[in-house]
Formats: sequence, structure tokens, C-alpha cells
Amino acid sequence: MSWQYLLAWLLPLFAGSGLVLAIGGGRRMPGNLCAMLGTGFLLGVFVAGILCSLIARENVQGAFADVAPWLAAIGILAWVAALGLRGKPWPEASFNKSGLGWRMVWCLLLAMIAFRIHSLASEVLLRPTFPWDAWAAWAVKPKAWFLLGHYAGYEPMQQWLANPGTTLRTSAIWDYPELLAWVQVWFASAVGGWNEPLINAVWLGVLVAIGLGSYGNWRVLGVAPLWAMILAYGLLSLPLIDAHVALAGYADLWLAATFGLAVLSWLRWLRWKEHGQLLLAVALAFCMPFIKLEGAVWLLIASVLAGLTLLPRRWRWMTVGAIVLMLGASLLFGGLVLPVFGLGWVHMSWGSVVVPALGKMDLQWHPVGVEMLSGLFTLPNWHLLWYLLPLVLVLRWRGFLVDQTARWLGILLLCCATFLFILFFFTEASAWAENYTSSNRLIMHLVPAVFTLLALLLRGVSVSGSDRAPESEAPNAPA
Repeated sequence: MSWQYLLAWLLPLFAGSGLVLAIGGGRRMPGNLCAMLGTGFLLGVFVAGILCSLIARENVQGAFADVAPWLAAIGILAWVAALGLRGKPWPEASFNKSGLGWRMVWCLLLAMIAFRIHSLASEVLLRPTFPWDAWAAWAVKPKAWFLLGHYAGYEPMQQWLANPGTTLRTSAIWDYPELLAWVQVWFASAVGGWNEPLINAVWLGVLVAIGLGSYGNWRVLGVAPLWAMILAYGLLSLPLIDAHVALAGYADLWLAATFGLAVLSWLRWLRWKEHGQLLLAVALAFCMPFIKLEGAVWLLIASVLAGLTLLPRRWRWMTVGAIVLMLGASLLFGGLVLPVFGLGWVHMSWGSVVVPALGKMDLQWHPVGVEMLSGLFTLPNWHLLWYLLPLVLVLRWRGFLVDQTARWLGILLLCCATFLFILFFFTEASAWAENYTSSNRLIMHLVPAVFTLLALLLRGVSVSGSDRAPESEAPNAPA
């Protein structure tokens, strides 16, 4: 391991955590350190990728040397701003001390997480890029740029065939977002060659970021340490998520992490009115379309819901009703054209939807219920997650009545699940469910947020001997 490769990890963590502290810091709460490190690493890696795309297009192999000073400067300025603008801290929330037995359980779970991460590290470092989409889609652009030494554009295959003298390239996925490609360029340039195991190790870093960010933010939201650690272990031990680390190269883990941490920052704003957290949520959310096309849909749904939370309560239902009436009337009178950030102008009409990046999709019923249920309940992808979720919803439904963070998160996940239902049951994407491929990968995007919902609903459940949130941490009143 060279010092440059080590700095390629440390600089994003330094800059990103500084940005998180400068933007979203302020209230001192248990879990803030973990939340800062997890969210900061992910944000810092994105900043590194964005800087590479702006600075290193003509010198891809020298991306690290060109970008590292800028990233270090951003980190220094962020930390100076964070420490200088911190002001008088708010009182640290106090929690009752847990019993020795539950502390031992907490430590045992942490040790099990550490062992799993060590095992996954061995898997990642053992092999080059392996899965089909990983090397056929996500790694092809950065590898081409790195070997060429400069950025090269891609165009549709038919256009490329019609212009044999063009200097552009073509691929079946020529229009895929390129943020992760530049992240790979960042690490490849630090390594000094296209060493895929060392490049793909950042997928393991994303898993650690999910764990740290989720645990820390759950603690900030009032979840007891033991519950937070149990749920963190459950999240990090899901077979499909671990497979996306061991067989690194897909973008779905990145999108799941970004969506999950953006939701947590949004919930912190709802819970504590930390305005910096709302800004962090916006920054992370706007990265999603640049990770994968589906991120544009999650951004659209989250933006609408977040916009509603900004309105006075009496205006929310009126706004929802006006939107529904406008959409219905537009569809009745010839269709609707919507600009969707990351997807372009989407044309909607009765019986079809046209998305520029995907083409025309006819809307008709596809009976794939058996395949979807099998993927959720019988295949070894999710452990007992989808058995546990309905049980918690039934037993803890009153949590939605007294906690606005749980209520809004439940609405967000319901809207996202409705989109997936329409996608798989009414479009040609049903083939993804029939062959058990992308259906579970798209569901995985929502899984960290699902665990956050479980954490919020289980927040008031005490375990004998473990600590509980004090009354000052009680859920918000209805809003």
C-alpha cells in the first residue's frame, strides 16, 4: 500500500467530515461522531469524484496529484469554519447507564460486525471486477479513460456506427451517470495503475459508512445504543448487501447508502430543526441521479415529500389535492410532460410512459407476484427482514400517531414502494422480477431507510437493563 493510496482514503474522510461538521454541526448529541464519520466519508468521496471530473479530464492518470491539493484545501477550510462557527454548544443529551450484561451484548455485536467487515475485505481484495454489469457497464468508462490518459465521450451505438471517423466511443450503457466512474478514477490514479481489487475496496468503505452513519444518526434520533447496534448488525449482515461488497462493482450499494443517509439527515431536520442537516440531505439527494438513473426517481419522490413538510399543515392536503387534480386532468387531455432531473423530459399518457434514457414503456398488467414474493421471502437475500417489518408495523403502529419523523418516513417509503409496484407489475421491467435480477437490487436502495423506520418504531421499546431515552428525547407531537 502506497502513501498516495492511503491518502486517497483519508483525504475524502477529512474533507467530508469537515463539511458535515461545518454544515450540519451545532447540537451535541450522542452518536454525532459516528454520524459525522459515516456521512462525511460518503460525501467526501463524492467531492473527490466531482473534482476529478472538473480538473482531471485531460490528465486522468494524474487525477490524484491534481485533485488532492484542492480536496485538502476544502477539508482545511471546512474544519476551520466548523470550529470557528461552532459557538456555544447545546447541552449534551443524557442517557441512563446500561447494565453490564447489555454492554457485553453491544460489544459482542460490534465484534461480529468487525469480523464480517474483515471477511468481506478478504473477498474484495481476492479478485478483480467479477459481476457482469460491474465490468460491462460501470467499470468500462473509467478504465477506458485511465488507459487512454484522458476523458473520452460516449454516444449511442447507431450514431457511432454512422460516423466511422468519430473519436467518441460507444457502449450499451453509453448514457449511464458517471460520478462513480470518476470515483474509480480517483482511486486508480492514487494506486498508479488499474488495480481493480484496490479500486473496488471503496465498496467496503461505503458499507462501513452506512453502518457508522446509520448507527450515529439513530442515536441522535433517540434510539438506545443496544437497539441501534442490533439494527446496525442486521443491516450490515444482509446477504444481498454483503454480496454487493464482496462482488464489488455495482452502483446499487452507493445509491442505497446515499438515499439512506440523506433520509436520516432529513429526519434530523424534522426532529430537531437542524437547518444544516436539511442542507446535507439536499446535497446527498442531488448526488443520487449522478450515481444511477433510478436515483432521479428517488430524488423526485423525496423532493415532493420534503416540500410538503415545509408547508403549513393546513396547506398540505390542499397542495396534494391540487397536484393530483392537475396530473389527472393532464392525462385525460392528451398526456403530461414533466421535466425530471437526471432523466430529462418524461412523457406520460394513458397506457404508456416515455423516458429519454429508457425509451417507451407500455403500461399493462404483468402477473409477477409469485416471483416478487419469492425474492423477498424465500430466496436467501434478506434474512428475516420482510417477515420482521410487517410484525413491527402491526405491533408498533401507534408510533406513527405520535412521531412525525416515523410518519413522514413511512409516507416516503410507501410512495417509493408504490413506484416499484407500478414498475414491476405494469411495465416491461417485470422481466427483472421473472429472472430475479434487478428487482431485488432496486428494493435494496430503500433498505437502509427501512431499517431507520424500524429504529424509530422500536425506539420506545425498552429492554430490561438497557438504557432508554429520557423524556426530553420523546418523539415529537403530531405535526
